[in-house]
Amino acid sequence: MKKEIEQKERARWKGFIDTLQDDSEWQPNFPREKIWTNHNSRLWHYAPVNKNGHIPVFLLYSHINKSSILDLTKEHSLIGTFLQEGYDVYLLEFGEPVVEEKGTGVAEYLAHYVDPCIKKALQHSGKDELSLSGFCLGGTLAVIYAALNPCLIRNLLLFVTPIDFGQVPAYHNWVQALKKDEIDLPGIMERIDLIPAPMIRYGMRVLTSPIYFSPYLSLLNKAYDPDYAYYWLRFNQWTNDHISLTGAMGRDIITYFVKENVLMAGEFELAGVEVDLKKIDSNLYLISSQYDHLVPPSISTPLLDLVSSTNKVAAEVKGGHASLIKYGISNELKEWLNQYSQ
Repeated sequence: MKKEIEQKERARWKGFIDTLQDDSEWQPNFPREKIWTNHNSRLWHYAPVNKNGHIPVFLLYSHINKSSILDLTKEHSLIGTFLQEGYDVYLLEFGEPVVEEKGTGVAEYLAHYVDPCIKKALQHSGKDELSLSGFCLGGTLAVIYAALNPCLIRNLLLFVTPIDFGQVPAYHNWVQALKKDEIDLPGIMERIDLIPAPMIRYGMRVLTSPIYFSPYLSLLNKAYDPDYAYYWLRFNQWTNDHISLTGAMGRDIITYFVKENVLMAGEFELAGVEVDLKKIDSNLYLISSQYDHLVPPSISTPLLDLVSSTNKVAAEVKGGHASLIKYGISNELKEWLNQYSQ
């Protein structure tokens, strides 16, 4: 017994040190084909081994994190789950922006990235509609796109998506200053070509985990398990691997969502175009995480009262902001998606 404990301890410390020293880069766990590019942004197609013939799933992730979280490891892969269910999967990967994209804000990203990629996915799949899956701020963009193009989106799947930005407690004091025009964050951001990735990372760390220490204790506790150590490595890399943001996108996020909270009005104007959330009649499946400190359920669920969808499901899962990757999607969601994708 003593010998077994000693062996486990040696394996634990070796796994801990080896994992911290591992500087290998993430690689996709499933074959994919690049079918569209714009600067560093790409549209990837993942083909299932056994197609189910249903409409495809289109994944729209946030601008500030890398989408590798959706395919973190072979065992913890949202993309892999959809492929296993037989869906063609399309992923719009927002890449590191270049200076030429500095004027690209919400309207431009929707018009020049999201819209052509969705239409490319439809053309490539031979379908007239698809299931649009949005994650975090990618879900916010997905909501706006679905309101502008309801005929293309049969199913709208939203994961930890902020809708009511007025409820984010960490923003309270400076949001009030924004509304009173006491600070001009939009003006500051507009004068910045690209907001560096480290600035995004430090800002997110302040909101979520100011003292980033406990993850290392978690690794030390289970580093004897190679599978856990590899998952921890990839997840930890993702949490520290942000993407630069265009100044225009930063300005629009602050102005439209944080300062004006336009989504809660239901109707608003975006670059001269009317956006009306009541035009969304897609089948809607909204997922929140119970212990998500960044986007708690109360920030997502107001959408249910703003859309015209008659088929609406709100589900709450355990865990935090990225818990879907650890625990996977439920059988209920799989059955729901299968029913409405045929």
